[in-house]
Amino acid sequence: MRKNIISIYTFIILTLNIQLALSQPNEGKFFRIAFYNVENLYDTIDDPMTDDQDFLPGSRIPWTAERYETKLDHLAKVIADLSESQPVAVFGLCEIENRKVLDDLVSSPAILPFGYKIIHADSPDERGIDNAMLYDEGQFQPLAVQHVAVDLPGDKTRNILYVKGISRKTKGDTLHLFVNHWPSRSEGQEVSEPKRIRAAEVLKSKVDSVFAGNQRALIVIMGDLNDEPADKSVGGVLQAIAPADKPAAGVLYNLMIPLHREGKGTLYYKDWDLFDQIIISGGFWLKQKGLRYSGSSGNIFSPDYLLFTNKEGLSRPNRTAAKDYYGGYSDHLPVYIDLLIKK
Repeated sequence: MRKNIISIYTFIILTLNIQLALSQPNEGKFFRIAFYNVENLYDTIDDPMTDDQDFLPGSRIPWTAERYETKLDHLAKVIADLSESQPVAVFGLCEIENRKVLDDLVSSPAILPFGYKIIHADSPDERGIDNAMLYDEGQFQPLAVQHVAVDLPGDKTRNILYVKGISRKTKGDTLHLFVNHWPSRSEGQEVSEPKRIRAAEVLKSKVDSVFAGNQRALIVIMGDLNDEPADKSVGGVLQAIAPADKPAAGVLYNLMIPLHREGKGTLYYKDWDLFDQIIISGGFWLKQKGLRYSGSSGNIFSPDYLLFTNKEGLSRPNRTAAKDYYGGYSDHLPVYIDLLIKK
């Protein structure tokens, strides 16, 4: 059970530290958006509607209250460290079991003073894992939320979370945010690729409808796509291309392509893969005021504590559990971008 009581002393210290950070020179100069596949954030309660048998106290690798608390504290540390001089404005998450784990997460001492609000709904995924969003209401105001179904023949997968909202740090810039977790590769490429292509088609249809209303619309696509930037679903169907010298309206640019070309990744299976991606529309470069993007690539957050180095000297994400309990953070690394605020 999540701790309900935080000492007054601890809370005051945390609040003062955050207020001090917010008073630093960088305050208000950027709007940070991040995404994190948190690797199976389940509670310890048996839910008969989902396949959570591997995350119960009596499981092969017991998922105990203590281990759940450790997981929450670890994830909160990542969010707090990514927040630097101000809270991450919008944080997309995937592999969330339910609303309860999100309530527990935002109540963690490290991020409780941020006052994060939650957007979430249960998906049809058989494992019971969902997409979700945390947001700082001082920086972002949701206007509309949709949980977009990805219909697959004979299968179920996560809904795409679509949130339309405005930036409170500028004069009402409207953002169109999509949080994704596309079907995995566990069944093999031949069987699973058409499922990810279908997810890309559904997302492309939603993006096209936004562009139909405004070619300069500010669109951010984030998520674990379970495909590389050059794969058919992302590069072909979604048509997300590398950042250009002269970005155009109505075009999607994949900010992870430069990192992929450098051999960088966000998860490790035999080699580094870059499945966690952030894709934005050309409108972010074309703006003179408000939220703008001036970089050429996204960012992978990879402090030492998120990595495990084996005996051969190879580093990979410091995960929570697989064949055994490791007590780490996640099998993925977070990704993020900073939008500049131009007044």
